[in-house]
Amino acid sequence: MSPSDEGVLLIDWENLAGAILGRGKVVERSYIDDLWAFASRRCGDRLHHAHMAAAKFDGTISAAMREHMIEPETVRSTKEQADIVLTVLAMDYLHAGVGQFFLVTGDQDFIPLISRLRRDGRKVTVVYGDPGKLSGELRQILTTPGLESVDIAEVTVLRDRKTDTGCRSLLGLLELQRRGHILGGKEKGERTALLVQWAVIENDDESRYWSLIDALAEKVLRIDAAFPGKGGEWLSRSATRTYVKLTPEHLADIDAADHAIRRLSSRPRGLTMASMRTGPFRTDNGTLLDRVIDGLLAVGLVRREADGTFSIVGQPLQLGYLEHLWRVYAGLTAECYRRRTASVPFGQLEPLLGRRGIGQGADQRAAGRIKEAIAYAKATGVIDVVAVDGRRHAMAPDSALSRLFEQAYQALYAAFSDRLGQAVAEEDVFAGMEAKDEARAIPLFGYDLRDRQRLLRILAQSQLVVWRDRHVTIAKSGWGDAGLALRR
Repeated sequence: MSPSDEGVLLIDWENLAGAILGRGKVVERSYIDDLWAFASRRCGDRLHHAHMAAAKFDGTISAAMREHMIEPETVRSTKEQADIVLTVLAMDYLHAGVGQFFLVTGDQDFIPLISRLRRDGRKVTVVYGDPGKLSGELRQILTTPGLESVDIAEVTVLRDRKTDTGCRSLLGLLELQRRGHILGGKEKGERTALLVQWAVIENDDESRYWSLIDALAEKVLRIDAAFPGKGGEWLSRSATRTYVKLTPEHLADIDAADHAIRRLSSRPRGLTMASMRTGPFRTDNGTLLDRVIDGLLAVGLVRREADGTFSIVGQPLQLGYLEHLWRVYAGLTAECYRRRTASVPFGQLEPLLGRRGIGQGADQRAAGRIKEAIAYAKATGVIDVVAVDGRRHAMAPDSALSRLFEQAYQALYAAFSDRLGQAVAEEDVFAGMEAKDEARAIPLFGYDLRDRQRLLRILAQSQLVVWRDRHVTIAKSGWGDAGLALRR
């Protein structure tokens, strides 16, 4: 059998999966099985080569690839790299004499490759993910005599995604906390009214609110909560705090919502569902993305435009749901370690954070932004207010919302513990973060460069690192040393 009798299957998985999501369909492994079977039949069971390019593969997709001996081609997040990798592979097979090519993509950047393969007399079949999203130029090329083009829906059965509103209630409570509302205590009418507005609860019957709290929140007893006494003195009393119950599932949804908000805030023109397939959604079959978008639509942070894209409503929320909390936590905890105390006077917290600000931009040191961040951190339990020697103090209890940040900082500190106080090129720091996350199912330092930059920004604002002139100097700290001691 000569190479000219053989076929090769090249799958641009990012493009295909995004197109399927854009059609409102679920992404699943059966598509890989059916693509393999389709290509194998078309070339008379002489499909001896197959490659699939993506930044990351879901476990079920990887299992299908192993079963059919499809080589994974792991690329970075940009689609251009998938184009380049698959084009180079195609040219290698072209020079080796392979006669039939199956290209699974709807990306017009493959037009030069298609034209070259046809010019050299090869059989080419293009399988695209969404006929409604093909560019005019690609549509024209696909009508070339002798070139076969097929809708993925003709190759496999695309299943509709089921409506999932499971994130709506969680984001409703989290959004209340972001606005500084305490979930427990006496109802002042605002909490219930907002939840009704967001369609989280059916009506303003207060019992509906408390049923929601019973289902999604937990009570935490604080024995040294600060209460005002006579003469300006603060007294310790027992008090019950009410916080969102942070199960692993809830944390995953909050992390995904944070990513979605930050990505949409950086794209003022709006994004399609396919374009949202990044970060925690990269290996998602569409269920998580649907759930998060539904929740963000419900609480009014996101809107769906007439063209089907999604965009942020009102003032952009570049910091998402987590950066405010991490900055308050990091600033307070770092200061406690410097002073070797468990807390600092509450009145000193705002000036402490104001020295270097929160986030980026002209208003990063604005008193209003800092006050809102502190109120948000209090409402979520990332910080608490206790009485110490008759004064009101801020302390940072253990919270799942801040735990991932602390783990990331201590892992970074440990990785560069032999170079503390020395300037390290920022690209080396970012490369180290990325390398450590390669073996983790859930990344510690984030999904992309923006996430890693966010971590360094918070550490720099908390005076735990110096980051300037494209170099990073990690300062020796009691907080970092405490993490090192736990690792030994």
